[in-house]
Amino acid sequence: MFRQKTAIATALCFLSFSFETGFAQQASPQSYDETLCSFAQRYIVNAETNPSLFKLNVQSAQGIGFHTIQMDADGETQTVSIATTKTSATLNGAETPTYVSCKMVNRDRVNDVLDLNLEGEARSCKNINEETYRHALESLTPNERLRFETDGKPLKFVDDYVSVGGSEWLPASVSPYIQHIWPKDHPTGFLEVQAPSVQVPWNSETREFFEGTHHCKLITKAAMRNWMTGGGLRGDTELFPADKPQCFAPSSPTSKAGSCQFYFAPADAMFCNDYSGSDWTVEKAKAACGKRHASRAALTAASSKYEGKGGLYSVSTCAARDDVTEILGTCVFQCNTPGENQWRTLAPASAAGGNDMMSKACDLYIEGSPVSTE
Repeated sequence: MFRQKTAIATALCFLSFSFETGFAQQASPQSYDETLCSFAQRYIVNAETNPSLFKLNVQSAQGIGFHTIQMDADGETQTVSIATTKTSATLNGAETPTYVSCKMVNRDRVNDVLDLNLEGEARSCKNINEETYRHALESLTPNERLRFETDGKPLKFVDDYVSVGGSEWLPASVSPYIQHIWPKDHPTGFLEVQAPSVQVPWNSETREFFEGTHHCKLITKAAMRNWMTGGGLRGDTELFPADKPQCFAPSSPTSKAGSCQFYFAPADAMFCNDYSGSDWTVEKAKAACGKRHASRAALTAASSKYEGKGGLYSVSTCAARDDVTEILGTCVFQCNTPGENQWRTLAPASAAGGNDMMSKACDLYIEGSPVSTE
């Protein structure tokens, strides 16, 4: 959705493996973390013990690539598609994956589209983090585990944070949802971990692409093991370094590559996108706009699929367009990066909290209309 120049590494592979407890315990952190989203999808719908019920189509990408690939369920091929990406940091001098972001579908959607009858208790991103924590503990040597459980600072997982939509969840870092807690009666204190999630109910009649979703940002086994053998013993108060610097202003006030007016279904509103990052060209902006929907009617005509037949592109900036009458605010995505772009709010997003939703969704939200430079 937001970043242009990206190294998309899409791995379209059909997986029908069993994520058995024995494998999870013995697998290296790298092997475990590479399949974490796959396990999470089966686990979240209570299908991890019977992987033959459906195939998994796993799509992996970074940056804008992850924003644009989507989760889905296909009854004809009995396949669930998920989208994954990972975030890394330097831990003990080595580049280490710290958390993975998983776009998944929920159990109601799987049961309806694939004609299944999966049952059981509802599960959450918290439950998956707890599973990973258990596997990380069991992967330690007896001496390492004894030392951590005696002197270390444990991780405690609380109920998921439910984002108002994907636009809030996509740019969110996990670090703000990890808090250091030190009660008076606790010898070391602990880290309280909350998983950012998206949970949109499935509607079997409308079947919009964003309905029936259950997204999770999950801590990796590698990050947990690093904590258990390092930071958690030193008394650190951060599980890993924050991955996102604060944004105070966009790199450019407007666009040099034109703009795109389009309909965004999760917000049920029209937006105008100014392509303000240095990497945008007219050709790239036109291509990005060409995958949008020009209106709600256009979305309906495309059977509510994510990718449309094209928004309304113009060489003018949003503020200078004749078809834009009022801009209520600006949501800056990928702030101060080559792929930076700015969504201008053109109407209250009635279905998802309007400007309040957009203010939570982006790196920086600016009230009011920008000044035209044309």
